Amino acid sequence: MKNKLPLAILVFCCGALVAQTKPAAKPNTTKPAQAPTTKSAPSSAPAAASATPAAQVTAPGANVDPKATVITVTGLCAPGAPPTDCTRSISKDEFEKLLSALSPNIPAAQHRSIAGLYVQLLAMANQGEKLGADKDPSFEERMKLERLRLLAQTAERKMQESTKPSDEELQTFYTENSSKFEQLALRRITVPKTVGKGAAPVDTKTLVEQIQKRAAAGEDPDKLQSEVWVTTKATGAPPSTSQGLKRRGMMDPRHEAQIVQLKAGEVSSVIEDGQSYYIYKVDSRRTIPFKEVEKDIAEFEQQQRFQEKMRQTMAGVKADLNEAYFGPPPPPPTPSQAVPGKPQAQQPPANPQTPPPATPSAPK
Repeated sequence: MKNKLPLAILVFCCGALVAQTKPAAKPNTTKPAQAPTTKSAPSSAPAAASATPAAQVTAPGANVDPKATVITVTGLCAPGAPPTDCTRSISKDEFEKLLSALSPNIPAAQHRSIAGLYVQLLAMANQGEKLGADKDPSFEERMKLERLRLLAQTAERKMQESTKPSDEELQTFYTENSSKFEQLALRRITVPKTVGKGAAPVDTKTLVEQIQKRAAAGEDPDKLQSEVWVTTKATGAPPSTSQGLKRRGMMDPRHEAQIVQLKAGEVSSVIEDGQSYYIYKVDSRRTIPFKEVEKDIAEFEQQQRFQEKMRQTMAGVKADLNEAYFGPPPPPPTPSQAVPGKPQAQQPPANPQTPPPATPSAPK
């Protein structure tokens, strides 16, 4: 018998399962990018097994003929249909087309689960036909909405594919934005403006100037930070002077302009805010190699181009809403009502050793 389940319904119902099959996004690690390596077999495995190249491992079903039946479903009987019309056979080719339509690169380990869910969907759709679900007044409208959703999803995927930058474009971006990929190993000494209880009278302005001169002369920042805490009787343990590896856009914006001017080994002049004085030292500087940030640049550039395509797509579309039906438009939000995290132009990808910010700021 002919028992076709609309793809839109299958996609909708399989969404949760397919989401589980997608590989998790890999977070940025604290190690430089390396060429892929083959994982070693567990120590308990035979030596011959660890020496077997991964490429020689045959995935289940790889040698099955494309026309061979991989799923046989019985009991899908339409009202009044003879038993001979109650069986449906699904070939490997048909099933893999279905998998491809759901999501690319679904692991073979998930195929059995999806097959089981597909059979459930066929059974429920068959029951729906018996109950006249397709005659429900809302059925056609819901199918139209599903079609629109699938069209929009496919358009988005094609737009994403068309915005991938070439290798040459990635290299050009890296070269033209070399300052964005400079990395500083940074230290900071903090001197509070007020002293704690029991501290001897001390002019913190004079103190910080002395500390700055000693730091510039080469004294250890950690030693100087501890001395400041003892002198000012500040509460708690002295803060660590290590700020880690920083790039432009990742430092205190009030201090960054002065910090990026420092050479390796140099110490800043005294910087102050309402609460404290600060002294920075750049231990080292380096430009991150292209290979370590190539993937981040590709993602950044593709996202920028995709957003531009979306802007162009929506720029030619205008909607006039009948205010008699929808009511008047709401007033624009005041600055105090603006939604935090409103999308802004993105900056080049963050340090591969540090997770990128959720809402990157514009390039400087």
